[in-house]
Amino acid sequence: MIAVFDDFIQDETLLNDIAAEGDDFFYPTGKYTYWKGWWAKPASNVKQRLTQYIWGTKFPLSNVNITADGFEYWTGIQSANPTLGHKDNLGFHFDKDESWFKKTNGEEIVRPVIGTVYYPPQPEFEGGELIVHTAGKDKAPDVIQTRPNRLIIFRAGDDVHAVDTVTKGTRKAIAINLWSDVPFAKTNGDLVVEQV
Repeated sequence: MIAVFDDFIQDETLLNDIAAEGDDFFYPTGKYTYWKGWWAKPASNVKQRLTQYIWGTKFPLSNVNITADGFEYWTGIQSANPTLGHKDNLGFHFDKDESWFKKTNGEEIVRPVIGTVYYPPQPEFEGGELIVHTAGKDKAPDVIQTRPNRLIIFRAGDDVHAVDTVTKGTRKAIAINLWSDVPFAKTNGDLVVEQV
């Protein structure tokens, strides 16, 4: 399942607040944060407000009923310019509780319920498509183009996915995974996405 929504954020204040943060919205990259949700604690930053907008205020899949304990969110940057210190792609992986996976020596995999990728308005770049294998790695993948203010909802814990090579400019995104239970990685302070 992949659902794509263009011009997703219609709240000008939220869009302006994301833009006002500039690069601070994306840095530090790879900082994985867990938030219990607005029902447990009001949103205290722009990323949490964005999460509430996506999953609460304007959740676009009205036919899907999802129960959540909370949300894991982080930002990612891929750049064609190696001097910026970012890779130009992100290899194939699926999202999982990496701490639990390591603790059980790879015997048990705990996955998020569902995930999202959101592309805030940003300067143009080339490449960086989201590649998702919804029918298995031996079948042709779905390739989703990146566009400003585009939201993608997919099974990030089940479907192997990657970010294709950015060939010009810099691609910036925020990923948000919904968890039905608190991941062990949160308790362990080790929320990461590893490549396969």
